[in-house]
Amino acid sequence: MGADKSSKKSKCKTFLKDNALVIAIVTGAVLGTVIGIAINTPIQNLKQPDRYTAIKVIGFPGELLLRSLKMLILPLITCSLIVGLSSLNSAASGKIGGRAIAYYMSTTVIAALLGLALVSAIRPGDGMSRPDDAKETEDVKPLDSFMDIIRNMFPPNIVKACIQQDKTKIIVEKEVKTHNKTFNFGGLTQNETIKIHAEYDIRNYTENGTTYYYSTIRNEREYKIGNGLKHPAKANFLGLIVFAVAVGKIAGSMGDRAKPFVDFITAFNEIVTQLVIYVMWYSPFGIMSLIIEQFAQMEDIEGTFSSLGWFMVTVVLGIAIHGMIILPTIFFLFTRKNPFKFMQGMTEAMFTAFGTDSSAATLPITFKCLEENLHIDKRITRFILPVGATINMDGTALYEAVSAIFIAQAVGTSLSFGDYVAISFTSILASVGAAAIPHAGLVTMLIVLDTVGLPSDMVAIIFTVDWLLDRFRTMVNVFGDAVGTGIVQHLSRKELDTLGEDETGYDNITTSM
Repeated sequence: MGADKSSKKSKCKTFLKDNALVIAIVTGAVLGTVIGIAINTPIQNLKQPDRYTAIKVIGFPGELLLRSLKMLILPLITCSLIVGLSSLNSAASGKIGGRAIAYYMSTTVIAALLGLALVSAIRPGDGMSRPDDAKETEDVKPLDSFMDIIRNMFPPNIVKACIQQDKTKIIVEKEVKTHNKTFNFGGLTQNETIKIHAEYDIRNYTENGTTYYYSTIRNEREYKIGNGLKHPAKANFLGLIVFAVAVGKIAGSMGDRAKPFVDFITAFNEIVTQLVIYVMWYSPFGIMSLIIEQFAQMEDIEGTFSSLGWFMVTVVLGIAIHGMIILPTIFFLFTRKNPFKFMQGMTEAMFTAFGTDSSAATLPITFKCLEENLHIDKRITRFILPVGATINMDGTALYEAVSAIFIAQAVGTSLSFGDYVAISFTSILASVGAAAIPHAGLVTMLIVLDTVGLPSDMVAIIFTVDWLLDRFRTMVNVFGDAVGTGIVQHLSRKELDTLGEDETGYDNITTSM
């Protein structure tokens, strides 16, 4: 008995030691939710600017976590792609890349169709009405958004691509000028009087008097479609990925001549990986801070959740089905390995995704989970993950499809079969174009609404709960990337064998059923 107790204690200590970070992250997320709800009322009772100050102080540790992770994204993506592709020949990288794209597109289509089916069955929008504070938003043209995706793949300046991306916007110019002056026209000739009329646009004046009034009023709305390239302060990851892919493939084809360069990038990549480990031990506190901040700043938690309860249930149910049933089933069908053990290895990354609300910010942790916990070949993770974090957005596609139908139901618009097809197609394209940042899906949703003529001002109705739903869909986005990486590795064993063994040895992991 004594030996059994000692053995159980030893196993318990080993489990706690091996999973200390996971336990800390989960605990931080739970505590953040509980504390955030508990302090909501006291925070909302504060007067401005005290309320603003309190919320910002509460969220400051979380802001530091986001800044630290974002600091590591750029070198991690570029270095990982260069290192990964330089170790693969053209034939192998082409096949691996083709399998990854096929997986991404397939699961995104499935997610969008699942969202359409659920929202059509549950009908959460029935009985809703347009909010009083809804505002008209700028028109969004699908063609411009599609061109932005292609445009950002080819940045004109690779340095600017690190901090800027191009986005076409419709600029509505409003100019209102009012001039009121008194002129004495006595003694002026007729030509001089006409000149003054032309210059000042005289509208009211007395013919027989000597005092004239003029007023110039202009109120114009000029739409410039496709000509107003703006530069949001966000890194152009798509352009950086294309550049890194090109550099990696060329470096791999150059052989020994590129070896010093590849060795330098490899060493730098390892340094960044170590930095990720240090940041991760701070993440439980940062995640707790971010969640508390979000709950604390909600004006009416109960009212918001009750009015949009069925919409939230539809979205979360869809994400749960996709993440807990569809993706694990696909993983098992292709690999014949236990998908739930695979999911267990991704726990850190998924809870980090929930806390940071960004698949890009979670990318360093996703690398760590796949390579260290699940022993995925680094040549696969470094090639597949950066691309997946940018274009594979299953949760976003599902969310945008559900939201579009929800808004149609709320305003009483009947949709045809063609409208459903259009919503599915644009939801998929919009999710590909969505940046891997918080609330990106809310922005690209305007494309979906514009395609079928739904009012874009209705986006305001779901904005109050988007911050929470965005965290759930980010979790499934990250898990979808991981599942795709595991499947591509399994299908690419022959190509990897011809290139030699990777030190991680994924196929030796015990994940069989």
